[in-house]
Amino acid sequence: MEAQDFRRRVWDEMLFAAMRANYFGEMVLWYQNLEKWIRVVILVASSGAAATVLAKTPDWLKLGLPIIAAAGSFWLILSQFGMLAREASDIHAGWNSVEARYERLWNSLEEPGSEMLFDQIYDSANALSKAGTKFPNRQKRLAHCLDQASQIATVRYA
Repeated sequence: MEAQDFRRRVWDEMLFAAMRANYFGEMVLWYQNLEKWIRVVILVASSGAAATVLAKTPDWLKLGLPIIAAAGSFWLILSQFGMLAREASDIHAGWNSVEARYERLWNSLEEPGSEMLFDQIYDSANALSKAGTKFPNRQKRLAHCLDQASQIATVRYA
C-alpha cells in the first residue's frame, strides 16, 4: 500500500474508533438515565404518598397507579437496561483501547511492520463491531461523535 493511502487509512480508522468510543459512552449514560427515570415513575406510582394525594380522585385514577407501577416493573425486567448499559460500557472501553492503539500506530507510521500492526488492530476491532450490532444506529449522534473526534484529533496533531 502506498504511504499516503496507508497514512489516510490509519487516520480514518483512528477517528472512527474515537467516534464509536464516544457513541457507546453516550449509550451507557442514556440507558442508565432511562432506567433511573422508569424506577422513579414506579416508585411514585407505587408509593403510599401518591395514593394519599389521590384519595379524593376517581377510582379509575386510583387504579391506574398500580397498573403503571406494574407495567413499569415489567418493562424494566424485559428491557434489561442495566445489562445494556454494562455491555455498552464494555464496548466503549474496547473502542477506547482500539483508538489508543491506532494513535500509537499513527505516531510510528514509518516503523517496519506498521501495516501488519494496522491489520491486527483492524481485525480486533471487528469483534467490537459485532458486539455493537444490538444497539441502535443513530446516524445523527454518530455524526456528532465523529465531528468531536475529528476536532480533537485535528487540534492534537495540527
